Amino acid sequence: MGTDSSSAELSVPPGRTVVAEIASTGAIAYAPRTLRLLLSQSGLAVREFDRLLWLETDRLSAFTGADGQVMVVRHEGETTLVPRDTGTEARALASLGALRAWLDARSQSDSPVPTAPYLGRPSDSLTLHTQDGRSTTITRDRETGIILAARGRSLQGTFELRMTSVEITQSTPEQFAPI
Repeated sequence: MGTDSSSAELSVPPGRTVVAEIASTGAIAYAPRTLRLLLSQSGLAVREFDRLLWLETDRLSAFTGADGQVMVVRHEGETTLVPRDTGTEARALASLGALRAWLDARSQSDSPVPTAPYLGRPSDSLTLHTQDGRSTTITRDRETGIILAARGRSLQGTFELRMTSVEITQSTPEQFAPI
């Protein structure tokens, strides 16, 4: 565990947090549902309502187990098995690299194309392709690097992930606490 490359691609000022509501539909595990993604330079959290699904900071990881208890793992080389539902679809929207990994995308369209603003955010569009020929069209926030929307095809069928709201707020300790 430990923070991944998604925070390195993130362009949010220090002390600020991207707070986004994400709607998932189609052929994605647990869809349809709405998740909240909190993302800063030092942490990532995914919540469903008030329930923590996943938390990742430079100091620790945490997730809610099948028994409803939050398990905290300090980054000291421990191996821990995590439950299936850690909000991976929301975590995938943290950056282009995170989405590429989630989709196992091998290539993308040549370069991003500017599009109309999405949720008032300056945006561009591009398409990711998997080795077996599936494609996913994405809308990316030009300022922060987060993925605002993704529509494509999984092995089970079509899916859509879209942010229904995005704001950048002052970071608070509670946003990245394992509670």
